[in-house]
Amino acid sequence: PALAHYTNNTMNNSHEKREKKKHVVVVVLGDIGRSPRMQYHTLSLLEHGHYVTLIGYVGERLIPALEKSSSDDVNTHSSTAAATKKYHQNLRVLRMKPHLPSKLNNITGRLFYYPLRLISLMYCLFYTLWIQLQDRTTISIPVDVILVQNPPSVPTLMLVYLYCVWEGLLGRKRPRFVIDWHNLGFTMFESPTQQTSFLRTIILTSIR
Repeated sequence: PALAHYTNNTMNNSHEKREKKKHVVVVVLGDIGRSPRMQYHTLSLLEHGHYVTLIGYVGERLIPALEKSSSDDVNTHSSTAAATKKYHQNLRVLRMKPHLPSKLNNITGRLFYYPLRLISLMYCLFYTLWIQLQDRTTISIPVDVILVQNPPSVPTLMLVYLYCVWEGLLGRKRPRFVIDWHNLGFTMFESPTQQTSFLRTIILTSIR
């Protein structure tokens, strides 16, 4: 009886520990490697025993503490893939590569640039959330929380909110939607070769 009681308690404690673990999706509509703020959020969640899916653009390497634990689904450094899986399996990284249309220095070019850029971003994020995130090979538990870096707010906030609603409509667990708000929402439209844009002027004018 004592052994059975001990076994039952051990099983219950193990079940409670599994129940406390959450699956958090961290979304960065930008180069993950250039967002130390969200990387340290990810590291903190991992250190507390949670599962994390980190979503963002291909680009710079992650901080060393995350590189050791990541097994990138889209890995631009395939030669290090074996080494990056030795830490633990609680982190999955989904990297996107949206199309960057050419930007002409005239009104017509800008009118085409922004819609094409927006469509490209929406497609990448939609595919990542609705298709890639559904693959439960690495992390089997459903999504509990989605943490979004803002900016950029367009189209990130809208699509992530729709994803949360969609999961609820399907009868699944609806993820909580958390925004890490620390700036304005115009940066996703910026061109690497041009630091200012008429869109920024519109936004800054509208909030004064």
